[in-house]
Amino acid sequence: MSDSAWHRLIEAHARAGAPAPAAVPAHRPMAAILACSDARVPPSVVFDQPAGSLFVVRIAGNTAGDAVLASLDYAVDQLGVDLIVVLGHTGCGAVHAAASGACSGDLAPIVEPICRIARARPDADVDEIVRLNVIGTVRALERHAGPVGIAARSGRLDLRGAVHDLRSGRLETATIDPTHLPSSLEAS
Repeated sequence: MSDSAWHRLIEAHARAGAPAPAAVPAHRPMAAILACSDARVPPSVVFDQPAGSLFVVRIAGNTAGDAVLASLDYAVDQLGVDLIVVLGHTGCGAVHAAASGACSGDLAPIVEPICRIARARPDADVDEIVRLNVIGTVRALERHAGPVGIAARSGRLDLRGAVHDLRSGRLETATIDPTHLPSSLEAS
């Protein structure tokens, strides 16, 4: 049960040892990462970065709802981050749910942007929708009215998309030819 999971976490923390007060890392992230909540894709591990170097926002399906946008706005406006990476991964459960039509109910706030892509591309498999979702999220960040969008449109912020392949461990850049961009990625 959850009580035993809690105890395993506490024991692991004790084995790792608490950092000495002088070892508290500075909070000066070089990048912000918008990643899926999937436990198999921890951004600090994927990018081999120590504590303090990444500002990480995680949500199932790596979509950009209001709370995510506000967090990323903070990273850009207050922490001076000049790179945001939208990190998806193969075999994403949120994308699978959207592709299967689970677009209402409790999941709706997270999966609706992915559902639009799945409806526009019924021929696409889950991993292709993962890639299109990453690209769609990058596009949403570009259009955002807050600090993220303003900085991106002015050239002060670099927005990148990537997909982590769970099978190979490889990281692939998620790009698409703008002339073949599905209209679902242009909807806000």
